[in-house]
Amino acid sequence: MGKFRLSDPLWRYRVMAWVVGTMLIFVFVGLIPAINSMDAVLGPIHGVLYIVYLATVVNMLIVYRLNVWYFIGMVTAGWCPLVSFIVERKITRRLAGEQIGYSRGSTIEP
Repeated sequence: MGKFRLSDPLWRYRVMAWVVGTMLIFVFVGLIPAINSMDAVLGPIHGVLYIVYLATVVNMLIVYRLNVWYFIGMVTAGWCPLVSFIVERKITRRLAGEQIGYSRGSTIEP
């Protein structure tokens, strides 16, 4: 988990969860003072990033064979500020816990 590996679906999901969560905070902060020009710029950027985030979520669903409730939680996390950080942490801990002791080699010792 310590190494940066773009081929790792969990790592891509973590990056996108943080990017979308941060962008969603910027969108909500921009909406509070009702500055229309800021919302006109940040809204579409967040929309495009959310679509990329959804692609990483679907990839996680397929690769790690997560159930539907994890999928629903990850999709919903992109809608609520700060929730993406919490869900990302829980998913990462669960998957990292399952991967402890996993090796590609043989488990039978001579």
